[in-house]
Amino acid sequence: MNRRSKARIKLILNAPDKVSRGTKLGSNIVTIVCWIAYIYLWIPLITLVAWWLGVNHAYDELSFARQADDLQNLLLFYGFIVAMLGGSLLLWAAKEYLRFRNSTRRRTPPHASVVDLATYVQRPENEVHAWHGFQQMMALHDEEGRVIGVQPITAPPQPSQ
Repeated sequence: MNRRSKARIKLILNAPDKVSRGTKLGSNIVTIVCWIAYIYLWIPLITLVAWWLGVNHAYDELSFARQADDLQNLLLFYGFIVAMLGGSLLLWAAKEYLRFRNSTRRRTPPHASVVDLATYVQRPENEVHAWHGFQQMMALHDEEGRVIGVQPITAPPQPSQ
């Protein structure tokens, strides 16, 4: 059966009633997490404005003098986390390299013959063979999207005004 003769399937983006409950739930959870992260990113500016308005808690948040020891410990902890994440990525990369080092997974797809192309576009073989000589061409389609012809382009098309 030709793929063009199949009934058009309604895209899921335009049919929210066809989305499963699990997908909707997952989407809503991701949306909530993103909003929380977005609000969390505003906290420094909110703290700065509150400090400017005289709220003492904001001063405590921005005061690094009292937290020098905590900052040193925090930087060591963050450095440890970064080292662990980087190390795990390096281990994963090494594992994948060892796994695929002797295999060639990328293969050139076979070239389509003139017969295959003619069958696909439902045009005569000699017509499709003539298309190979064009440097630039414009494909003409009918209402169903089938190719009804090809015109060679000798000069770039000018925009209509």
